[in-house]
Amino acid sequence: MNTKLRILHLEDNVEDVELVRSSLARGGVECLIQAVSSGTDYLAALRDPQFDVILSDSGVPGFDGGAALLAARDRCPKVPFIMVSAQAREARLSQRTQASAHVAKTELEQLAPVIKQILEAPGQDVIDDLRRGSYVLGMRRLVSVVQQLSLARNIQTVMDIVRHAARELVDADGATFVLRDGDRCFYAEEDAIGPLWKGQRFPMSACISGWTMLNRQPAAIEDIYRDARIPHDAYRPTFVKSLVMTPIRSAAPIGAIGVYWAEPHRATHEQIDLLQALADSTSVAIESVDLLANLEKRVAERTAELQRRSGELEVLNKELEAFSYSVAHDLRSPLITIDGFSQVLLENWGDQLGDTGRDHMERISAAVRRMHRLINDLLELSKIVRTPLHETRVDLSTVARDVAQTLQENSPERTGQIAIADGIMVDGDPGLLRIALENLLGNAWKFTSKRTDACVEFGSRLDRAGRTAFYVRDNGAGFDPRYAAKLFSPFQRLHAQSQFPGTGVGLATVQRIIHRHGGEIWAEGAVDKGACFFFTLPGAR
Repeated sequence: MNTKLRILHLEDNVEDVELVRSSLARGGVECLIQAVSSGTDYLAALRDPQFDVILSDSGVPGFDGGAALLAARDRCPKVPFIMVSAQAREARLSQRTQASAHVAKTELEQLAPVIKQILEAPGQDVIDDLRRGSYVLGMRRLVSVVQQLSLARNIQTVMDIVRHAARELVDADGATFVLRDGDRCFYAEEDAIGPLWKGQRFPMSACISGWTMLNRQPAAIEDIYRDARIPHDAYRPTFVKSLVMTPIRSAAPIGAIGVYWAEPHRATHEQIDLLQALADSTSVAIESVDLLANLEKRVAERTAELQRRSGELEVLNKELEAFSYSVAHDLRSPLITIDGFSQVLLENWGDQLGDTGRDHMERISAAVRRMHRLINDLLELSKIVRTPLHETRVDLSTVARDVAQTLQENSPERTGQIAIADGIMVDGDPGLLRIALENLLGNAWKFTSKRTDACVEFGSRLDRAGRTAFYVRDNGAGFDPRYAAKLFSPFQRLHAQSQFPGTGVGLATVQRIIHRHGGEIWAEGAVDKGACFFFTLPGAR
């Protein structure tokens, strides 16, 4: 290199700029470095690009290395772009986005040799060599995948093999397996760093997988928000920035395989060829397991079955609503009448009734009040089954403290302790989870009422399966473990009403709340030795 190289360097740390300058000087690279510290200055410098090399950190505030690379490829695609950063993840990013090279800041002595190699190697394109090597490795992996597909005996196995292989072949952050369902796309499986659209259906005309099948060709999109074929609103909640979608069976597509990247990515021809080869192999595998001819029929049958069940559920929900209305209005009205006239009798003619008559009237009033409680509990149970879930992050420790404080304030004569563990966080519906804790802690407080040393505890631990299990433990009356299965059935009680009053609906309500959240609940206990109720919730910490 006889003339000074012109280098554009994106870096917001002045000391790092000076270290790069010194390292290049020691390595015998004479250069003029134009340092810029923001995305705005970088893009301005690229408007009139007169540079031999571009160096970039992994990112500066508001502008990352991937965006810097895309801008350089647009303005001066032949100028080598070298990522100079600190972290291993950033090195992987530069490889995936086809930067010319990556040099770690801890190994700046390698920067000068790398620049010389890129600029001086006669007849050698470093990027193409890297791509060819990656393509060879990908073909070897594809051969292994084809061997696995040849042993598949059902569509689920085919999908499991393909969704993992697609992601690995091109080092993507996500992959999805799409089946054609009439005029809709069914996102049947996925393998991704974050949730995509598994289990959902979209019109063929409204998603990129449908475009791929209708046009019988792959789609490679570097920036999804600049492509009119992409339904942008559907992608905003996801991590996806770039994608490639290839049809399964080009002649008459029955599905598609999609891969996604969380950073801007320009797919190479080699990557697209690998994915299309995988899609072609997938088509053969589907045919070999004799599912191709029945695929559309099975999807249609399942859709019809879902629609039928949905209709049945809608009818049942309407019947349940009608029943709830009847309970709330038609049954409460005569109970109010009975209770009212009973009180009138006691107040006006109580002396004439005698002790036995007054006792009978008191029993009638008590039974009416208990019936009121049963009706209210049934309505609460019905509402819990029908109420939509509104999930958010919930601090169960705070909720439990609020419930415990209310219990203790309502029983000022009691000296029992309620211990609440700190920092219990879950994903769930705040209102329903409060109802669950009110029932569990309320039961524990009730069944320890006959103990002077009453102790109730709420906490968490790992169960035998390694899951986080929450528990409410007490040292109260307990229960016979032989009848544990009855605890969560409505109206099933293991203690006499005279000992511990209640309707027997509370634990059934708790079970439905936990099940609606995708969790499990169970109980352990012994007579006069207390009880412990365990439950699990997804998304627990």
